[in-house]
Amino acid sequence: MSIRTKILRTLVVLGLLACIASAGVFSAFSSQTDNPGNAVTAGTVTLSDNDAGSALYGLADAKPGDSRTSCVEVTHAGSLDASVRLYTPSSIGPLGPSVNLKIEPGSQASPSFPGCSGFNADSGGALFEGTLAAFASEHDSYADGIADNPGTVATKWANGDTVVYRVTATLSAAAPNSAQGQSTGSHVLRWEAQSQ
Repeated sequence: MSIRTKILRTLVVLGLLACIASAGVFSAFSSQTDNPGNAVTAGTVTLSDNDAGSALYGLADAKPGDSRTSCVEVTHAGSLDASVRLYTPSSIGPLGPSVNLKIEPGSQASPSFPGCSGFNADSGGALFEGTLAAFASEHDSYADGIADNPGTVATKWANGDTVVYRVTATLSAAAPNSAQGQSTGSHVLRWEAQSQ
């Protein structure tokens, strides 16, 4: 038998084996099951207020005893329950110890920033009442911010919850003579919501 014939027979045998092997693969039983429609969508935490970017208080050329009161409505419109805290991330200037700050939570039938007509304070009293310097020192981040919830028994803010805050800033009647010309500097009062 020639080498050529041997090679030809070997190729034929290999071809037949390949056909048999592939026929075995295609004749296997199979079954599948699917779990369709899987998806993940993140919820939202959306806190807003009605001040249109305006300051709650501003006293220029203030004399001891001068005061400014404003009311701001804070609303949670996110899909997730949230914890809300109040703080200032700002540094306060040298007049801070002579400025008294009072922040009261409550409700208002027709909130219209900065008006406080018809404001009803919650029965729990003020969230904070002390100097602006103390507020900034004690509550300068979310971690040490003042927690507040709608109503008297709520432990969270849910979609649609609203609280009106009455904020009063007063240059203390006992401000020292050395306070003349001093300033608190521009600063922020921040309500921050984080999902529970």
